Amino acid sequence: MRILVSAGPTQEPIDSVRFITNSSSGRMGFALAKAAVKRGHKVTLVLGPVSLKPKLKDVRVVNVRTADEMAEAVLNELGKGFDVFISAAAVADYTPEKTATGKVKSGKNLVLRLKPTKKITLLAKKSFPKVFVVAFKAEYDVSKEELVNKAYSKMSREKLDLVVANDVKKNRMGSTRTDAYILDRNRRVYYLTGGRKEAIAGKIVRFIDCRLAPELS
Repeated sequence: MRILVSAGPTQEPIDSVRFITNSSSGRMGFALAKAAVKRGHKVTLVLGPVSLKPKLKDVRVVNVRTADEMAEAVLNELGKGFDVFISAAAVADYTPEKTATGKVKSGKNLVLRLKPTKKITLLAKKSFPKVFVVAFKAEYDVSKEELVNKAYSKMSREKLDLVVANDVKKNRMGSTRTDAYILDRNRRVYYLTGGRKEAIAGKIVRFIDCRLAPELS
């Protein structure tokens, strides 16, 4: 199969030197790409700005910076023919309405007007309904019930195939370990025991294989 993975944060410019971002390291996306290659898939990675530089053998990388660039790159790649899109990137939810040229002077209050960024998984499924779309849903300090309900709401709203949900208070964004729940369209919930992201990524890719390529499971 051909699998497209997105990873890392995005940077939303305030001016020519400042930006809004988050602490995503890209580790989960890297781990998913490696796991998919290991299982025999052809993989392309759309990657936001990260400091990690792991070796990604047999993975084609498309570098982007902003949420708009990531959305454009994902849709452009999907148009080339992919079976699966795994949206592991921590795309900024908001971006400044205007970006100042140069450097805004310091020492005074600065008011920013923000606008929502594009929902890439929603666009991907709407534009390419036959692609198997896997989204990640991160919440902070919520109960399992609330986490699962919010993940299902996203799945239903965007007509997704799988959602991987986790609480980033328990395992902070950018850490090497995580635990998560996989939710499918039949409202089944599968718990992925906490561990290194490489192990969790392997389980996610195998789960996808079980759905789409049972001979690989």
